[in-house]
Amino acid sequence: MSEKWETVGKTKPAAGKAKANGTNGKVSKKQEPKIYTMEDVLPASSVENMYQAAFNPTPASPKGDKKETNGTAKAKPKSTEKKVEKPKIPSTLGQAVKENLRVEDLKNLLESSQTRFPDSPLLWVRDVAAYLNIKLVTQPPTEGDILGGEPSTALTANMKKVINVMLQKCSDSMKETFFETCIANTAHDLSKGMCVTGWRILTQLLAETNPTLVTAHIPRYIELRNSYQNRPNVGLAILWSTGQAGNKSLHSGIKVWLEIMLPVITMKHYTKFVVDYLATLLSTHNITKTTVLNKPVMDIPNFLTVQDTVFIVSTQINKDCARSLKDQYPALRAIAVAGCKNHEMFPELLGRLANLSMPDQVVDTLDLLAICLTATPAALVHWHKAYTSHLPQSGQLLQYLDTNWGRFKSALDVPEFHETIEAFEDYNQSVINKEGLALASQGCTSLSGKMSTPGLPWFPWKTLSFLLLISTASIINLDCQKHGSFSLSSTGQFLRDIGQFDRVVTNYQVVLDKSMEGRHWADTNLPLYAEQARRVGGPYYDVAQTKVGEAWVLMVQGWGKLEVAVKA
Repeated sequence: MSEKWETVGKTKPAAGKAKANGTNGKVSKKQEPKIYTMEDVLPASSVENMYQAAFNPTPASPKGDKKETNGTAKAKPKSTEKKVEKPKIPSTLGQAVKENLRVEDLKNLLESSQTRFPDSPLLWVRDVAAYLNIKLVTQPPTEGDILGGEPSTALTANMKKVINVMLQKCSDSMKETFFETCIANTAHDLSKGMCVTGWRILTQLLAETNPTLVTAHIPRYIELRNSYQNRPNVGLAILWSTGQAGNKSLHSGIKVWLEIMLPVITMKHYTKFVVDYLATLLSTHNITKTTVLNKPVMDIPNFLTVQDTVFIVSTQINKDCARSLKDQYPALRAIAVAGCKNHEMFPELLGRLANLSMPDQVVDTLDLLAICLTATPAALVHWHKAYTSHLPQSGQLLQYLDTNWGRFKSALDVPEFHETIEAFEDYNQSVINKEGLALASQGCTSLSGKMSTPGLPWFPWKTLSFLLLISTASIINLDCQKHGSFSLSSTGQFLRDIGQFDRVVTNYQVVLDKSMEGRHWADTNLPLYAEQARRVGGPYYDVAQTKVGEAWVLMVQGWGKLEVAVKA
C-alpha cells in the first residue's frame, strides 16, 4: 500500500524523477497516477467519528467541570427534549381491574384459547392466569387477605362467572391438576419477582367450588413448602394458597392448618401467619368455646399435638402470637373433642398425665378427663381397668372432681359412679405404701361424703306415705270405736253419702276371705318350712320365732277388733 500513497507538499523529487525519465515534467491526464484519500481507504463510520471528534468535541464529564475565575460554575444549557412519561401503575387491585380489565377481553381470550387448544384445558388456565398477571399489576404488589377476600373479590361478578364456567367444563381430576399447577406456578413466578395475582385468583375460585382439592394431595404441598422454606415470601404464598380451602370447609381448613402450617409455627417468618390463619378460620365459621359438633374435626393424636403446641411450643414463639394462640385454644378444643364422646380419649389422656410438666396443661387434661366421664359410660369402664396401674393419676382426677363437684354433680351423682367410688375405696383399703394411695383415698372419701345416699332422695316420700296410711287407718279405727260400728261411724256415713259404702264393704269381704285362705295355707305349710328352718338356723331360729309370735299375737288382736267393728 506504500506505493500508492502520495506525500503531500514534496513534489520536487517527483519532478526530478520525471526529468530523469526524459520528460518535461508535464504528465497527461491519462498518465497521471490516481491519488487515494482517507475516505477511500477507511470505513465511513471511522471517518465520521474522526471528523466528529475534531469539530464537535465530546463535552467534559460533570465531575471535570471547572469553575470560572469569579468562582461561579458555567451555566448548563437547558435540554429542550421532552421526557417520555411512563404509564402510572395502579395502587390498588380495584383500580387495576377498573382501568385494565374488561369482561369482553376475557371472553375473547378464553374463546381463542379454547379454539386453538380444545383438548388442553391446562393451557386455558395458563392463558387466563398470564392475562390476569399482566393486567392486574399494582404498586405495591397485592398480597391478598388471609382467607377469602382479595384478590378474587376485586373482580366483577361477570368476570368470575366467565372463569367459573371454564372451570366447570373440567373433571375433578383435572381441577386437582389445575390447583396444583396454580400453587406451583405461584411459587415459581414469585421467586423470580413476577406478578402472581392471576394464579392467586384462580386458586381462590377453585378452592371455593371444591375445597377438597387441597386435602387430596397434601404430601405434594408439604414437599413444595419444604423446597421454598428458606424464602419466606414464597413460603407464605404457598401457605396462603393451600389455606384457601378453609374458606368454605372447616374440616379442610383445619386439616391444612394441622399438616402444612403447624410444623413451621416456630419459624419466626411464619409464626404470625399460622396463628392469624387459625383465628380467621374459626371466626369465619363462627366457632366458639361453646360450639358442639357431632364429629371431631381431628383425631386424638392430632389433638394431643395441638395441646402440646399451645402449652409447650408456644413458649418458644413470639409472646403476642403465643397469647393469641392460647386465646383461640378453647374454641379449637371444642371442635377437636366434640364433647369428648370418643371413649378412647380417656385412656390416652390418663396415661400421659404423669408426663405433663406445665400446670395449665395438667388442669386442661384433668378437665377433659372429667368431661369424658360425664359424656360416655364407657369412660368409667376404662377407669376401672386403669385405676390400679395409674393410681397417682387417678388420685389427681378424684381431687379435681372433688374440687369441681358442683359442676359435675348432675352428671356423676348416679348409682354407677357410686359403685365405682366404692370399688376404688375397697382397693385402697387392700393395699399399703403404694404411690398415690393417700391422694386417691382422700379423694374417694371426700367424694363419698358429697354424693347422695343411693335410694334415699332428698325428700322422704315413701316414709311419709307409709305414715299417712297408718294414720288414716288409726283415725278410721277410732271413729268405729266411738260410734260402735263401721256403718254408724262418720266414715261409713260419708261413704254412704257418696254411694260407695256397699262397694267398700264388698271389697273388704273379698280381702277377708282371701286372708282366711292365706291363713289356712300358712297353718298347713308353714310348720313344714319352720321345721326345716329350725334344723338349719338352730338358736337363731328360736329367737326369730319368738319375735314373730309376739308380732302375730298383736296383729291378730288388732284384726279381731277391726272385724268386730265392721260387722257391727
